[in-house]
Amino acid sequence: MNNTPKILLASLFTLALTPSVSASIFEDNEFSGHRIGGGYSNTELVFDNRGADWGDGIKFEYGYDINQIFGINASYQNNNGSKYGVDLDGSTLKIDSDIGYTFQLEGWSIKPYGAVGLARVNAKESFGSDNYSYKEMSLMGGMGARANFDMGLYTDLRYDFFNVDNQDVDQLSLTVGYRF
Repeated sequence: MNNTPKILLASLFTLALTPSVSASIFEDNEFSGHRIGGGYSNTELVFDNRGADWGDGIKFEYGYDINQIFGINASYQNNNGSKYGVDLDGSTLKIDSDIGYTFQLEGWSIKPYGAVGLARVNAKESFGSDNYSYKEMSLMGGMGARANFDMGLYTDLRYDFFNVDNQDVDQLSLTVGYRF
């Protein structure tokens, strides 16, 4: 399965969300700031048109919102699971940029976005006594929505996809954190 349609879809989603930007938006600091959070992650591998649940895990992330349109993110996810007699254990380090538009509401804001970046995967697969491991880097795409609350809390629901070791990888995560 080829990730090209998914990356094209994320790119189109990103372009559709990016309105014409005036210079005054880039100068507005109300939306800029650091954020740090943690949460739940689920990873699925797709190979030979079959999905293998890589399992549930944890996610830690750091982000910086440049303005109400652009943000940068660094995250670490660790997942493990077992499917079809294969034990899977892996971690993913991602660095990306999200592009969307933050809609200001009363007491909170929401930013639907598309994301593009790099994913570094370290994985180990065990088939009984046979072990196979790999470390690989891949381009990644994604999309999500982040809600920021005036009290400083935020939550982020996100779907990412990339390809490593000729396998499509889909990751879904929910993060809760603090924006300062």
